[in-house]
Amino acid sequence: MPYIVTVEEKRFKINLQREGDKFIVYTDSDPLEVTVAEVGSPSHLSLIAGHRSYDVIIEDEGLVSVDGEIFPVKVEDERALQLAQFRRETKRAIAEAVTAPMPGLVVEVEVKAGDRVKEGEGLVVIEAMKMQNELKAPHEGKVKEVLAKKGMTVNGGDTLVVIE
Repeated sequence: MPYIVTVEEKRFKINLQREGDKFIVYTDSDPLEVTVAEVGSPSHLSLIAGHRSYDVIIEDEGLVSVDGEIFPVKVEDERALQLAQFRRETKRAIAEAVTAPMPGLVVEVEVKAGDRVKEGEGLVVIEAMKMQNELKAPHEGKVKEVLAKKGMTVNGGDTLVVIE
């Protein structure tokens, strides 16, 4: 499984393969065989890597002690990072045009071109079937264009506000 490990602001891409009680650690260099054993608790480990033994204690979240020296360590699943980035990019691409969810009457326009908005901030209020619906900013950004005007009738799917 691919991971991104950051130790003291240095990033490493590693892959782990489990073989019984051992792990094969793949980095940019040669594979390294590592044997891991718990020493009293799941957060206290004895690691044997190559011909060297290491006493490892997983301290508070983000801190690891190796032979008494403490290091800030962050471990992230590479696939989860890629998926999160893809979701952010997709959400931003889809969310740029805020559209009317149904036909109705624009009763309030709460922003103008150039305004900075936060995610969830109100943009336009539409009245449909005697109910008012406030359309909110899907993400933080700058209002690029406002196509809605108070009093205008809109159809479902009409673009009302564009956020960049």
